[in-house]
Amino acid sequence: MKTDRATRHEHMLRTIEDHIGAAADAGLCRAKVHDPVLAPGIITVDGRRLVNFGSCAYMGLNIDPRLKEGAIAAVERFGPVYSSSPVYTSVDLYDLLEERLGRIFDLPVVVPTTTTLGHLGALPVLVTPDDAVLIDHQAHATMHMATQLLGAAGTSIKVLAHNDMDALEAAVVEAEAVHPNVWYLADGVYSMMGDVAPVREIAAIQAVHPTMWLYYDDAHGFGWQGTHGRGHVLAQTPANDRMVVAVSLSKSFGSGGAAIALPDAATVRRLQVTGSTFCFSGPLHPAELGAAIASADIHLSPEQGERSRRLVDQIGFTQRRLTQLQLPVSSLAATPIWFVRIGPAEAVIELTKRLVADGFYVNPSAFPAVPFGEGGVRFTNTLYHTEDHIEGLLDSLARHVPELAEPSEQDVVLA
Repeated sequence: MKTDRATRHEHMLRTIEDHIGAAADAGLCRAKVHDPVLAPGIITVDGRRLVNFGSCAYMGLNIDPRLKEGAIAAVERFGPVYSSSPVYTSVDLYDLLEERLGRIFDLPVVVPTTTTLGHLGALPVLVTPDDAVLIDHQAHATMHMATQLLGAAGTSIKVLAHNDMDALEAAVVEAEAVHPNVWYLADGVYSMMGDVAPVREIAAIQAVHPTMWLYYDDAHGFGWQGTHGRGHVLAQTPANDRMVVAVSLSKSFGSGGAAIALPDAATVRRLQVTGSTFCFSGPLHPAELGAAIASADIHLSPEQGERSRRLVDQIGFTQRRLTQLQLPVSSLAATPIWFVRIGPAEAVIELTKRLVADGFYVNPSAFPAVPFGEGGVRFTNTLYHTEDHIEGLLDSLARHVPELAEPSEQDVVLA
């Protein structure tokens, strides 16, 4: 006989399955791209050529010839995979990439296979069972996953309302009275709504609480913002010896893999030799390492600044047009991620189908990616897009959204 907890778990799984399954049946999720060679900003799905607004390749580097050449050269040296845990042996491309990432961050770095595996390997080493962890409600699902490991080890875990600085400070005061260290986990740029952590306010709170540590997932801020693209967090505040920043190399960077910037080399070594996923997971593939090195060289050159300025200009253009068209966006933060709220999953699917018919691919998003009943479409800016592409998508949204969207107090009031 099922317990109430098991029944609730099964109900949640069925809800997720129904939402994603319906989108998959409509050809909108788990869709396959059939292009013989991927073109900038265009994908072919079910024989239809679509402008791709579902990509996180913000800086337009994932099909750059230099990254392809770096990947090919690495495969020619080492083959498609070097079959060993890095705790034993790894190819020398790791050293080349870590050196370049160290210059980008001006900090020591460790390179996990993915950001997910980075969180799962790093947090249980950095955080002790006696510590307390505070995590933003909308922090990336993979960090919430890591807190389950921490909680199983005895660490106190508390989820806080999104970007609520009063709640954060009160929670820090309460936790520091009984715990040696208090960790706050948050995203730099939030992956669904495109809003940002108030990094400077968080830094001000940390400054008056000497046992407070910060762990950011800046996957969507890295590459396009800050010096050499070091990300949203480090563009807003300097690093300190109680701050950790994890990033993805598979978005703006265009390669694959991840990086975690740490306060000192001793912590890097500790993660490398004690972090579970650093010891018991496979390595980055040579092609990913070769492409990442090529991307790092671009980020360390003046070209990064030029690309970043173009993307920021495009973000500004999108902001202005969203405001003019009065579309129900969840945030107008100056990031390359936008979320147009619709409401029920069925309406989200219908809107996405209409956008596909108009020639645009976006990300239909419903529970669990966003709160239940607050579904919408997520789209992104990349350097593959022209103003005509953006105008076309926004005009299409302006035609269809009024027929499908339910009013919500969560929508940004556009003036």
